[in-house]
Amino acid sequence: MGFLGLFSKKEVEEKEQAARREAMGDLRERDKRTKQNVLQGQQTDLTNLAKGSQVKFSIPYFDVFDPRFENFAVPVAVHGMLVYAVDDIALFNSVNKTQNINDGMFLQKLKGQVTKYVKGVVTNAPIDNQIPVLQLERKIMEISALVQNYVTPQVEKLFGVNVRSIDIESILIDKQSRGYRELKAVTTDIEKDTLQARSSLNLDAMKRQQEMSLGGQEEMQRMQLEHQRETMRIQREELQRASRLQTETNFLGAHQANLNAEVQTVQAQAQPQGQMAAPPMPGMGGMPPMPGTVPQVSYMVGVNGQQYGPYNWGQLQQMVQQGQLTHQTYVWKQGMPQWQMAGEVMELTPLFQGDAPQMPPMPGM
Repeated sequence: MGFLGLFSKKEVEEKEQAARREAMGDLRERDKRTKQNVLQGQQTDLTNLAKGSQVKFSIPYFDVFDPRFENFAVPVAVHGMLVYAVDDIALFNSVNKTQNINDGMFLQKLKGQVTKYVKGVVTNAPIDNQIPVLQLERKIMEISALVQNYVTPQVEKLFGVNVRSIDIESILIDKQSRGYRELKAVTTDIEKDTLQARSSLNLDAMKRQQEMSLGGQEEMQRMQLEHQRETMRIQREELQRASRLQTETNFLGAHQANLNAEVQTVQAQAQPQGQMAAPPMPGMGGMPPMPGTVPQVSYMVGVNGQQYGPYNWGQLQQMVQQGQLTHQTYVWKQGMPQWQMAGEVMELTPLFQGDAPQMPPMPGM
């Protein structure tokens, strides 16, 4: 310090340099704090995304091709909205490197990727899912589901966010475009031809159904008639079989009598040769046999239009006892001119001597 409190030139210069250094330190400190505040503000804004944010996107007209007519490019525009949130802030900061990004940059990048993904899905939807381009406006729910399934995992992986929903609000077709008008004309002609062909097929189907119905009724009637005929045939055969069985049963005893008569014949032949059988007397059917003798006869018996036999005397006796041979039964033997009732044949009258005469009809009957 100089005399009387005065400073030397050197001291003054040193004080000025110290003041300048202090001022520069304060400025650097303010700049540092300012930068920190900016970074903290940015991170705070991005952290607030955990509450949920919306991003509307609008894709201007782009060409979409019909899977059936790939030569017609139809302009299509899409509008929608993405709702997302940040559930894991550490993952979000790691993926997006928030020290170098702000809200505007993040939203711009997010909207660009969403637009690209949605445009790709809508462009490929007609061919991949066989959706006619002219029906895209009516298929908005199906298209929205396709976008949701494809875009959601892509966005979550790329930006470290949780996509809560992505919705296609509208799909617009430029109906004034040349591609739309050409495609509309072609599909209208095809739909008309298809409608006519379908109508023709329906008429043919109805005609065939009617023919089948009538044919089915006729076939049913024919089958019923055939069934009735077959039933009647079986019934006739059953009746004939039953009649034959009854006849065979009736004459089963006669057959047994035939066997017995043969035994009697053998016994008669074994008699002494000195005894001679009485010669037959002339007359229709022969004369009645003498008492105590067994006539040697052989008669045919007619029953229900069929003839049975021949039967000898013993068999005829047994048939009379069983009611199988009556006065009205027709009989015949060799030498008779024709069939006669057994009651009219004199030779057979001894067979019916034990029978009561037939009762005459009552007066007035």
